[in-house]
Amino acid sequence: MKENNLLDATPQEPALNPLVKKILITASIVIVLSIPLVILFSSAPKPKKTLSVEKEQTNIAALEQLATSNPTSANIIALSVAYINNGMPGKAIKPLQNLIKKEPNNASAYNNLGVANILLKNYQTGIDACTKAIRLDTGFQLAKNNLRWGLDEKNKALTTIEALEKLTPDKQDKAYFIQLGLLYMQTGNYAKSIQIWQKGLQKYKDSEAVFYNNIGTSMVLNKEYDEAIKMFNKVLAIEPNNQLAKNNIIWAEQEKKDNTPQ
Repeated sequence: MKENNLLDATPQEPALNPLVKKILITASIVIVLSIPLVILFSSAPKPKKTLSVEKEQTNIAALEQLATSNPTSANIIALSVAYINNGMPGKAIKPLQNLIKKEPNNASAYNNLGVANILLKNYQTGIDACTKAIRLDTGFQLAKNNLRWGLDEKNKALTTIEALEKLTPDKQDKAYFIQLGLLYMQTGNYAKSIQIWQKGLQKYKDSEAVFYNNIGTSMVLNKEYDEAIKMFNKVLAIEPNNQLAKNNIIWAEQEKKDNTPQ
């Protein structure tokens, strides 16, 4: 992506605080604060520099404090940009989701949510967010650019899926099942990812914890919260000290709470 074509840092509110003006992703599951994603073979790509930002942690802390004490859309958008440009797209998810709950027509929030998810390789969710931003603002060029980017990344994943599906059974090792399930999850086909990992689970009993964690992750993304928690508890039955599973349970419970009508 070219510079200045990922994030919308232009707040929809009046003046920003001066500090805000200055500052505008081997087999395992990586938990990224509010949204754990399965990162099994590579880390999510760090975003290219899209804005002139300073990367000192003190600036992030100051923006966090500002967004907490004065949670305007401008301050939350600025915080999300700082997170993303400092290589922490996962931390941008929850603030943006909370902002969208309060301001469901905030196109900038949807665009930045799309960028964060695409960087986390959660392609379909990112595509959906960018599509929503464009529906809210039909002239939103940043969101259109990001939508094309997300679609390109999803198509690359689909191409890899097609190649993997052609492998003969003798080449379908543990890494095959892990990667194929991951790719299906990234493209939003959660049911298929679960199916693939269940096959891997049956074949590779020595890696039950990995497969149960992965299955549970897709279940959470598919809003099957109770079933996901069962999967994570199966991990703990095998490995009582598995911190990933413990974190995933907390995540699943929070997602269930956030998505249950009050």
